[in-house]
Amino acid sequence: MQTTSFSIIEYNDPKWEQIVSCCKSYDFYHTQAYYNLEYKNTYRPLLLVANYDEALIALPIIIRSIENSDYFDCTSVYGYAGAISNKKFKELSQESIFYFQKEVWQFFKNNKIVSAFSRLHPLLKNQNVFSNFGELIDLNNVVVIDLTNSESIQIEKYRKSTLYDIKQLQKKGLEVTEAKTKEEIDSFIAIYRETMLRVRAKDEYYFTSEYFYELLDKNKFNSKLLIAKSGNEICAGALFMISNKIMQYHLAGTAGEYVKISPMKLIIDEARKIGTSLNLKHLFLGGGQTRDENDSLYKFKSGFSDLNYRFQNWNLIVDINTYNKLVIEKNVLLESEYFPLYRASENDENNILLYGASGHSKVILDILKLQKKNVLGIFDNNPVSKKLNSVTIFHSDEFNTIRNPKDKVIIAIGDNGLRKNKVEELKEQYEVAIHPTAIISSNTIIEEGTVIMASAVINTGAKIGKHVIINSGALIEHDCIIEDFAHVSPKAALAGNVTVGEGAQVGINSSVRQGIKIGKWAIVGAGAVIVKDVPDYAVVVGNPGKIIKYSNE
Repeated sequence: MQTTSFSIIEYNDPKWEQIVSCCKSYDFYHTQAYYNLEYKNTYRPLLLVANYDEALIALPIIIRSIENSDYFDCTSVYGYAGAISNKKFKELSQESIFYFQKEVWQFFKNNKIVSAFSRLHPLLKNQNVFSNFGELIDLNNVVVIDLTNSESIQIEKYRKSTLYDIKQLQKKGLEVTEAKTKEEIDSFIAIYRETMLRVRAKDEYYFTSEYFYELLDKNKFNSKLLIAKSGNEICAGALFMISNKIMQYHLAGTAGEYVKISPMKLIIDEARKIGTSLNLKHLFLGGGQTRDENDSLYKFKSGFSDLNYRFQNWNLIVDINTYNKLVIEKNVLLESEYFPLYRASENDENNILLYGASGHSKVILDILKLQKKNVLGIFDNNPVSKKLNSVTIFHSDEFNTIRNPKDKVIIAIGDNGLRKNKVEELKEQYEVAIHPTAIISSNTIIEEGTVIMASAVINTGAKIGKHVIINSGALIEHDCIIEDFAHVSPKAALAGNVTVGEGAQVGINSSVRQGIKIGKWAIVGAGAVIVKDVPDYAVVVGNPGKIIKYSNE
């Protein structure tokens, strides 16, 4: 007669580590310390353990609440997890696998879990545990360096161009060391975050500083943070995690100005040497960002080894009726491949990019923050700092690399002519930024790229064109027309039916009488009082306003 049992191990139960350590194969992605990092009010890490005679199968999961419902789903940690066992997976009997599946299914049903997801560890070859239990999704190849090979064979596996680049980096004087100081660790964290912005990483790739500090706690993890230095400057870094003879290339980043020379190649080469000296079996580099074999990240990693394993995800729908109901409620695109589908909208949030890193950009950042909109980055032709109000500034050369077709842009340039030139150059989708204290009639038209600042008033029938600036406290009365690229400065007051032509600027504290037409690219000086029409390109000052010159077209 079979001896069976099924148990649920909580994240803080010491049995978790005991069970993991008795398994044949596991990685740090299965350890209790790593899952403890995931514990939050809405996240509950568990280890589900099925015993069937002498066979043990365990599955680490994270239970999450589903917003605005009484239901839950479960997922795996960031990284490669899936089932582990005290036996080789190919030696497990069908009876033990069936028992594991039956007990896990019942646990999910009893706890109102709608769906389950796990990334399966390619090295463990644990796919048979999930056979006929949900769906296995074939994704891409992952790259592994076999550290049991001799040094010469390991090097033979390098692509010639990779080996050449490593030698060039050494000639340039770049060196790899292990980070020891908090300053070095913090520099790496900043570089990592900059890299995630540059490659358009999803939210799950952004970690707190505390997360990095925990992973580098030698009392909890066997980890190494390797950094590449050019002189005294850190230009790249990678965090490697070591467990059960496996060295994981966990998190990495390269400073933007060093991307072209790829110092990460020197870091991975050093990690390979360290792993070999520690008698480890594998240096696991992972795969690319997509399923495409021409994916640039995969091609980079495959330059170190021709040893590939296939990476798969496990998807399971437990309650199909509730699953479909949630999908309808969330109003997500049915053709999305994201799983679970009802969470797809959480990963499709559009970002905003700003072009221009001036004081005008700072004001727009504040408005977007109040609108609870996410600014991914700021671009400038000549950035003088790395951040503006905590948002990363990139060189304009990186714009096409970072942007996503779904993103919207605001040209944060105060000069009307330069703003127009940049719009004509980029040809993007543009966002509107409106300060919440602005008072705007519902019977107005505001077109793309326009920014309306604090305490501005726009009354009924007004039409505001594209890429216009309506500055703080400006008053736009009924039926005014503000054409593209114009700027109405702080406290300027426009009476009803005023037309402001393309690219014109109405100065601070100026007043414009009802029905006046201000020509295109005209300039109305600060405090001017305009009582008659202003021709195109005219510069007008005083009370009443007088033309003092014409600006160059």
